[in-house]
Amino acid sequence: MANPSGPLVGYRVLDLGGPLSLHCTKLLADMGADVIKVESPKGDESRRVPPFKDDVPHPETSLYHLHFNTNKRSITLDIEKPDGRAILLELCSKADVVIETFRPSRAKELRLTYADLSAGNPKLIVASITPFGQNGPWKEYKANDMAGIALGNLLYLAGEPGEPPLQPPGEIAYGMASTYGAFGIAVALYHRLDSGKGQHIDVSMHECGGHIAGYFIPNYGYTGDKPARASRKGEETDLYDPYKTKNGYARIFIIPIEQWRRLVEWMGKPPSISGPEFEKMAFRRKHPDIVVGAIAEFCAKHTKEELYEEGQKRRIAVTPINTAGEFVEMEQTKARGLFEEVKHPLIGTYKQFGPVPRLMDSPGGIFRPAPLLGEHNAEIHRGELGLNGDDLAALRASGVI
Repeated sequence: MANPSGPLVGYRVLDLGGPLSLHCTKLLADMGADVIKVESPKGDESRRVPPFKDDVPHPETSLYHLHFNTNKRSITLDIEKPDGRAILLELCSKADVVIETFRPSRAKELRLTYADLSAGNPKLIVASITPFGQNGPWKEYKANDMAGIALGNLLYLAGEPGEPPLQPPGEIAYGMASTYGAFGIAVALYHRLDSGKGQHIDVSMHECGGHIAGYFIPNYGYTGDKPARASRKGEETDLYDPYKTKNGYARIFIIPIEQWRRLVEWMGKPPSISGPEFEKMAFRRKHPDIVVGAIAEFCAKHTKEELYEEGQKRRIAVTPINTAGEFVEMEQTKARGLFEEVKHPLIGTYKQFGPVPRLMDSPGGIFRPAPLLGEHNAEIHRGELGLNGDDLAALRASGVI
């Protein structure tokens, strides 16, 4: 295993979170922070999420777990038991950051609030990443990723008028909340350099979803108007539709009149859209079927790569829509060395995302694969906390580790 590097080397982070904070702790770990996953003896939720190697469920071969937990160490600890809680608080006394996703009432029930966690370490920064934040009438509600994008307006904006919203893949709301959480932690660490004190960071997934929705929500605040949906027939979309090509799909994004003129010329000036009235975006938006029909006919004659390359030459915003494999294999991805080879004791060698973003003078990296459950128990419980063999045996017998 290579030695960690990056701007966060020397900072210790305790990861008590669930799926909502996985991306946050990955961002920190990939930048060099010593992230310790504090897992129940049965393992955290990420280990049970498919897909699995060879489609055989196993807590060590979830590809979801492998992606989100690179560079982290793992210990098992039942923090609901008194001995487990005592060990956790001792770890907190030596940590810089704790990340948790408890409902506020659950944190109080466990006696693991910010006040509890930081009692022995006033420099401790605690990031609480929850569905609705630490106050308000919904603070105790549970919510998954889909609820995050639904309540934050993002889900409503995608789809055809009169039709149900379109569900995007992936975990957008979880990712946004985690990214805002990582940003908050970085800012709090910077603030601590002057103040010498830690603080509590309150991240609401619901707020992050609304914040990332762009101008749609502020527009409603200013005008009271409900924004149009991002569809082919919507007022906000113009020519954003995916167009079928010879080998997949591409999108064309046109706003400036100069780009429109160059596009029409490239298409051979089809009569249906060559009139001067089509140079006005407002007119094009009133006649989407004519515009989309002409562009669709043109795109069907070319590959998405041909459209992209020629679009670049003509300074027209054409984008090929990649599959996962095409993203991994594209020249740009390879040239930047985005993927790093990682060797896992059960999976073998596989490609893993490198750190994002890239700090040119202090880059992070992938230094170890996702940990096995409790892989670092002896290293931390015995080596760092000073527990002996009898202590560990007793803790294991009582189900604490």
